[in-house]
Amino acid sequence: MVENKKQYIHIYECKPGDILADDVYDDCGILIVSKDAVISEHIINRLKTFRIRQLPVYELQNVDNIEKSEPSLVEFKKDYRRDVNVMKQVLGDLAAGRKPDYEKVECISNSIYSKINSIGNIVECMNEVKNMDEYTYTHSINVSMYALLIAKWLDLSEEETRNVVTTGILHDIGKSRISEDILNKKGPLLPEEYEQIKHHADIGYYLSKDIPQLSDEIRKGILMHHEREDGKGYPYGIKGGDNINRYSKIISVADVYDALTSERVYKERITPFDTFEELIRIGYGYFDTKILMTFLANISCYYIGSIVKMNNGETGKVVFVAPQSISMPIVSVNGKYIDLSQNRQLKIVEMM
Repeated sequence: MVENKKQYIHIYECKPGDILADDVYDDCGILIVSKDAVISEHIINRLKTFRIRQLPVYELQNVDNIEKSEPSLVEFKKDYRRDVNVMKQVLGDLAAGRKPDYEKVECISNSIYSKINSIGNIVECMNEVKNMDEYTYTHSINVSMYALLIAKWLDLSEEETRNVVTTGILHDIGKSRISEDILNKKGPLLPEEYEQIKHHADIGYYLSKDIPQLSDEIRKGILMHHEREDGKGYPYGIKGGDNINRYSKIISVADVYDALTSERVYKERITPFDTFEELIRIGYGYFDTKILMTFLANISCYYIGSIVKMNNGETGKVVFVAPQSISMPIVSVNGKYIDLSQNRQLKIVEMM
């Protein structure tokens, strides 16, 4: 074992047999698990009760593990492309005035739910497959993927998690009845065009009534995914708390996260770290705070190990994401560790 070779991984990526590279303490500074402990299922569950998100473990890479992981990601991307193509068919049917085919929706939903234990692959795939030309179709798949993660991190039941995934798939079906000229307009929307866009939520709700298999909660999730905690959302300006459907609150976070990290005809994508900062900036009053913070606390850990380009042109590697400053991680650049929360002149401008 090489003592100084360690990496931080998310608690959900931790496996029995991994070895801790440092002591782990709780928020009060009390030791929970000692350095060099061999991690077991009992230790993993204990750490989860203390809401530990990241763990320092020794790097124990070998060729077999690498060879096993690569085909899994390749298969994941293959499934993703298939799901996008089925989504095209669903939206194509709606645009042509036909009723939605629930079997196709269920096919996508089952495919996405099957990835519930492959969080690392979901995040990596989402980073690589962003395609501006396919945004109309990929957005619905991406949102349902992120919604799956949020539901898992909120410890929702299997039934509720499946419902959240289905809500994500269908949340924008109302846009099938909005002009593509408006949806893909490069410049700012005129007030009357924005009013048309705002109707996609209630249009989607009425279209969802043609799918008898859907629960009322899924339909409300489609209807309310643009409502806001401060009451400034649409279509009805409902104020938060229990007045807004829980599924829609989850979809709202997933929707904005994917929109910010995707390239569109009218804007460039921004990095996940800039997105974290933006979500925190607008979050209070905009999103359900518990759902937003659960999402950010968990997904930020999955960017550890990412290769990034800095604003000075150098390339680095994200080595640690501190819970109190998730938008400004510690990056290793040319053998030096740079804490971006302390060095504000440097920032990440691109994920490589």
